[in-house]
Amino acid sequence: MSARPDDSPAPGTPAELSGLLTELMSLLNRRSAGDALALMNEAGLTMGQMVTLFVLDFVGDHSVGALAQKAHLSPAAASHMIDQLVRGGLVRRTEDPEDRRARKIAITARGRAFIRRLDAERRRELSEVAARFKPRTAQRLAEVLRDAVEELRFPGDCSFPGPRARRAGRQG
Repeated sequence: MSARPDDSPAPGTPAELSGLLTELMSLLNRRSAGDALALMNEAGLTMGQMVTLFVLDFVGDHSVGALAQKAHLSPAAASHMIDQLVRGGLVRRTEDPEDRRARKIAITARGRAFIRRLDAERRRELSEVAARFKPRTAQRLAEVLRDAVEELRFPGDCSFPGPRARRAGRQG
């Protein structure tokens, strides 16, 4: 197989798709990241804390150790991050019913409300960007995105697969 003349990846390959998705996300973020970022800044949350909230909201309770491993943090750094989220009332620690020495971290109602507010703001911002598409482009993109979302979705799916996903035999 010879190299492409412009060294661009072959059409439809993971390399081409990752490049296009990265460029699309970059364009979307540059055109729409105002008020959602302001909400994150008002809450004083780091990106790691935001990811942790989204994981806990989507997948469910985790141990500090599991969150540390999945976020590539030391146990001490993960514990400090969780302490800050607990102080902010966004997550809570509970005793693990299977191992009383361990603690489970769960998102609180306040944490869920924050995630919903952030999601709503992000959707509003992205709607403004999506309104710029020509009708035919919007229809084609919606069709492709529906298929992509369906192919990637399964219970417990997220960038940090949790215990439920592993128990279900899912691998990501």
